[in-house]
Amino acid sequence: MSSAVENTLPDGWKWVDNNELIYVTDYVANGSFKSLRDNVTYKDEEDYAILVRLKDFTNNWNGVYKYVDENAFKFLSKSSLQKDDIVMCNVGSVGKYFLVPDLEKPMTLAPNSVLIRPINSGLDNKFLFYYYASKIFSTKLKGILSTTAQPKFNKTGFRALRMPIPPLQEQKRIVAKIDTLFAKIDKAISLTEESSKQAENLFTSSLSQIFDDLNQSYNSYPLMKYVDFVGGSQPPKSSFSYELKEGFIRLIQIRDYKTDNHIVYINKDSTKKFCEADDVMIGRYGPPVFQILRGIKGAYNVALMKAIPNESMVSKDFLFYFLQNSSIQNYIISISQRSAGQSGVNKKALEAYSIVLPPLDIQSKYVDIFNQLQKSSEETQSKLEEQLAYLKQLKSSILSKGFKGEL
Repeated sequence: MSSAVENTLPDGWKWVDNNELIYVTDYVANGSFKSLRDNVTYKDEEDYAILVRLKDFTNNWNGVYKYVDENAFKFLSKSSLQKDDIVMCNVGSVGKYFLVPDLEKPMTLAPNSVLIRPINSGLDNKFLFYYYASKIFSTKLKGILSTTAQPKFNKTGFRALRMPIPPLQEQKRIVAKIDTLFAKIDKAISLTEESSKQAENLFTSSLSQIFDDLNQSYNSYPLMKYVDFVGGSQPPKSSFSYELKEGFIRLIQIRDYKTDNHIVYINKDSTKKFCEADDVMIGRYGPPVFQILRGIKGAYNVALMKAIPNESMVSKDFLFYFLQNSSIQNYIISISQRSAGQSGVNKKALEAYSIVLPPLDIQSKYVDIFNQLQKSSEETQSKLEEQLAYLKQLKSSILSKGFKGEL
């Protein structure tokens, strides 16, 4: 680190090598991965020790753990964990990290992670925790990542990094300040997310109320009478192309309605399940189950169904909104839990559900109303998403100031 950079720190701060501050160890420091397979059996039921995985953190420690027995724990002893240790992913989702809670059982580290523990009494553990969330650290981490297909870093490169360290009391003051500010931001985030959920629910419940009112004036029929539900097909991945070639067509999956980051193509001759952009599509599996989708042209896979209306009786647009109302959503979702644990639309229940059918010209007038409702809902959601983005960016700004001595 050049003196010019070090001079940018406030008085009393200094750049310190990681190897002077923290202890870092890989998973199974005392054995190869082959010996790991030979010596460790993971269990779903409660046993001697918890195998701490990154997914436990992303699931907010929901109590669904993997366990190992006492012999396996001894084999993994060099990667055993303590409360407030920091675990960081060093392969794949590099840099994702969390603070280990007190689970009141022995804990050991899962694969593709490193254990980080302060060894210097001059380093506050929470200060280190917040430092790993800062752009200062993420920028440094990028500099030591491998250039392989799956990013990773090694312990040697990690230990060679430096971090800005103020006196211990200043660390504690900064941590307390960040804690206070983050608590306020987290409350604002929670309220904004709740508002977003309420806006979404208001749209579907408004649809439900309108369809309930229509039921008072017009006849209802089982969906199967005027709507066919046709499932997609699943070509083998070996036939996928990631470039559009002559004779190929886009294969649509549920995730494609949210992002274009995973576009794949298949030969048109390999399927007979096609859809147009205005077709009404249903996400068969969850979570969330029973998504009502449209907007992409192509072939659709087995996770989707196409709702094909008899357009002499029901318009595509009217059907699109009907399937989103909260009454049918709640009903189908409630009976679509599969025994394997994955939710899947119960097609028979869907087909038997009744749809109110006013004349087509009346349907068209109500579609105009639904379009306005949707536009209003989307505008509200967009503003709330902007607010969420701002709040999350505010956290990043606070951390940046904290590690520059500006809080």
